[in-house]
Amino acid sequence: MSTALDDLFKSAAHAGLISPSTQSLLSGHLGPIVVAGAAGMALDDIVATDLTLVTLLIDASSSIAATGLEQAVRDGQNALLDAFAASREADSILVALWTFDGAHRVVHSYVPVSDATRLDASNYRGSGSTVLYDAWRDGLAANVAYAQQLRDSGTPVRSVVVVITDGEDTGSAARADDCRRLSEDLLRSEQFVLAFVGVGQEGTFRKVAKDMGVPDGSVAVCSSATPAALRKVFQMVSRSAIRASQGLIAPGGGAGFFAP
Repeated sequence: MSTALDDLFKSAAHAGLISPSTQSLLSGHLGPIVVAGAAGMALDDIVATDLTLVTLLIDASSSIAATGLEQAVRDGQNALLDAFAASREADSILVALWTFDGAHRVVHSYVPVSDATRLDASNYRGSGSTVLYDAWRDGLAANVAYAQQLRDSGTPVRSVVVVITDGEDTGSAARADDCRRLSEDLLRSEQFVLAFVGVGQEGTFRKVAKDMGVPDGSVAVCSSATPAALRKVFQMVSRSAIRASQGLIAPGGGAGFFAP
């Protein structure tokens, strides 16, 4: 499978989606997590004429539990799926869900909204540290690979990647600079919308997002770390993702994902 992913990264570079240096970066980190994340709905089962791939990277670190936000995350993610399912674009959205704490994991790769996993106490609990950079790098790598597979089959694709975190990175092998290089490359392709939601102090999170290459218009900060505020964050993400799937948010570095 890693050879197949290498071929997809080469195809993406040949198409001008990523640069040769980014191709090298992604090919150098082809672990099982990227392989799992790059899987998705079988091409023969896709009937939509164009697709939006929504990748959700959700913090599951110990601070989420310590601040009593676990149930709010579960409720918010489930409400987000409900919003997708009720939208006119439901059939053209495929969702991938990742969580991260001291490690990052693929809950599921790209599936129709109706098949997406809903978070509950059995599959989402806060613990450990925050490998934010690793989750971002590998989540983007998986998206590039699966999206390129779709493009090579003739299916137009737009990609929306959103990370929701309440802490800065602690423990990643990847660096902020790796994330920034990858983000900037993908934004230049004008096929991606990259967004960052921080739950905590605005100054800190806006700097973290900038260091990772996320445009300021696609950064939102929920300074009030309460369950009600976090649920509103998920509502905001679902509205913006649906607008992106409708083509109302132009991809690229100038994207204003959270603009009214």
